Amino acid sequence: MNWELIATGFYLGRFKYAPGTVGTLLGVFLAYLFGFKWWLVLLLGIPLYLLAVKSAEYMLELTREKDPESVVIDEIVGYFFSFLWIEPTLKTIVLAFLIFRVLDIFKPFPIDLFERLPKGHGVVADDVIAGLLTGFILYLIL
Repeated sequence: MNWELIATGFYLGRFKYAPGTVGTLLGVFLAYLFGFKWWLVLLLGIPLYLLAVKSAEYMLELTREKDPESVVIDEIVGYFFSFLWIEPTLKTIVLAFLIFRVLDIFKPFPIDLFERLPKGHGVVADDVIAGLLTGFILYLIL
């Protein structure tokens, strides 16, 4: 399996400017296709999380960096989890994208705690929490 291809979101993570933001666009695609039922988000999201952790760990070994910028599978999976409580519409997709990116960049409490987990879990879990928090915020305000 090509772990680098997965970790970089089909090489979107190699984009020169804002690779995390560009990589999140793949999450938009996933949310649009599969985010319309909570159980489908879980059914796909859990294996995607495991795949993300495995591919992130591969890249950690390859690059010897703590959280390589080219790894965007965490943003893809995290954004996808935004749709656990809300359905994807043009409005929710755009708002989720904006909220998720802010939470992912600034990592407020409790998101920052998950970044401290070991190996690939530390790369991916904080983004999943950011996604879940994004969905919860949208659920409350919409």
